[in-house]
Amino acid sequence: MAALTFRTDGPWGAGKGSRLLSTEGDGNIWELAQRIAAIIADIPAPLNISNIEVDGTQMTIWLEDGSFFGPFTLPQANFRPSVPGVLDVPTDGVYVVGSSDFNRYWRYDGSDDVTIILPVTASAGFEVAFRQVGNGALIFPDSTDVIVNGLEGFLNRTGGRGSVVWAKFVEDGVWDLIGRPAEDVTA
Repeated sequence: MAALTFRTDGPWGAGKGSRLLSTEGDGNIWELAQRIAAIIADIPAPLNISNIEVDGTQMTIWLEDGSFFGPFTLPQANFRPSVPGVLDVPTDGVYVVGSSDFNRYWRYDGSDDVTIILPVTASAGFEVAFRQVGNGALIFPDSTDVIVNGLEGFLNRTGGRGSVVWAKFVEDGVWDLIGRPAEDVTA
């Protein structure tokens, strides 16, 4: 490796103390070009990924030489609602959602339809889910104080056995229904 020629003194050492001749400038450029070419010629072959294994929430990345990275814990969505239960319906067939229903997952296995009354107010992030297991549908009516936003062309009620509907609080007096409601065949 040839030395570069500098005009002034600095961390590179003593400089020439005068302007560089054109042959010295060309020599510097040539030397730098040779150094770059040597670096490019000596770039090692990449060590590629051979496979990725996932076991539950753990992921390991294997390289072609048998080395690996990990295991890494994969992020997971928080399954909501997370507190399951069997819906015990009062004899009048009306269930009033309360604060204890926050983040609940209710399963209803009855044969009679049930009216679900959603409160005017709730805490931010409040949601509750209902699954129709039996023949009885779960009905989510509007009231004078509560608007239930369903899906256009569908009714605010579960759509048959296996249907799951989430009621999500939006703001005072407004709830969104998400899931599988019954089709409105009269529309």
